[in-house]
Amino acid sequence: MNRREETAAKLWAVRSWLDERSLEGVLFASAANFAWLSAGGQSHVAIAEPAGVGYLLVTSAESYLLTTNIELRRLQEEEIEAKDFVPVEWPWHEPDGARKALESLGDTTKMAADLSGFGPRVTPDIGALRYTLLEPEIERYRSLGRDCGAALETACRAASPGDSELDVAARTAHECMKRDIQAVVNLVAADERIALRRHPLPTTKRIRKGLMGVVTGRRQGLHASLTRMVSFEEPDAELVSRHRAVARIDARLILESQSGNRLNAVLGSGLDQYAEEGFPGEWKLHHQGGLTGYGGREIFATPRAEHRLEANQVVAWNPSITRVKSEDTLLIGTRGPEVLTESDSWPLHTVHLPAGEMPRPAILEK
Repeated sequence: MNRREETAAKLWAVRSWLDERSLEGVLFASAANFAWLSAGGQSHVAIAEPAGVGYLLVTSAESYLLTTNIELRRLQEEEIEAKDFVPVEWPWHEPDGARKALESLGDTTKMAADLSGFGPRVTPDIGALRYTLLEPEIERYRSLGRDCGAALETACRAASPGDSELDVAARTAHECMKRDIQAVVNLVAADERIALRRHPLPTTKRIRKGLMGVVTGRRQGLHASLTRMVSFEEPDAELVSRHRAVARIDARLILESQSGNRLNAVLGSGLDQYAEEGFPGEWKLHHQGGLTGYGGREIFATPRAEHRLEANQVVAWNPSITRVKSEDTLLIGTRGPEVLTESDSWPLHTVHLPAGEMPRPAILEK
């Protein structure tokens, strides 16, 4: 399946969705859905903005690229298969250009959109179309997982006592960027901050004994997340014990991530493992992960998350116990889970559980 065939398959799915809801069109304004529908195109300029600078409108009969005169040529030549979308542009200085362009193409009261502020009513369930991946997306994800893992692990291996958390984060960002990955989450904690902060934005704090590095990298719209831990001296027995415990929880979540299982049921197995490890309340101190893909977390795993997992969906679990965390991104395959972000260069230890065996990242001792 080439890129045009991938987009064609997605356009067919979108039009089926429109027909089921008696809608005449749907506007994809978010950078995430632009990437999905265009088979990896990037519509952002500012990475923090949910909306891109180009929008894709799909109707029952046609598909359009809507954007300003600044962006049209670049998007057509670098980000999409231009023949798949009819161009509609307006002058960048026209304040109502997007609205007028959309209204020229149909009755906006009979359209939907994935973001507010564009006229049509927002229809959140359109996002579910992107949860199950096609084969080209899976191959892009495998490549992203390998590269994202290599980026964080390279940055962690290069760290030394005396470096600041910001130094490590800068290396992580550099290693990601040279692999064409945006580090949309880039967290580093040194020493006691590992226990104090579940989301440790990097600071000027200097590393003495150890660190935890966390990254979510985005490329062609897809997201891959992982966590790695480093110790610059022999780790104490409690730290080792806790890390082995959180690795078993992580392995339990991964092994239970099978097609047909509900997200909350998989979470429930992880909560059981928390209790078996002697840490029954720790899961309440931080989210545990969930379905990922074109969003860092498409659906968070909570006791009420009844989404049923399917083959070719992607999950990232991130259980944590005070002082330790374990995280990777995995594909739900027909033969079980496939970890996408592990590498051959990081030390592993094998977890043995009734549900099976699973290698998980160990603490790197330097």
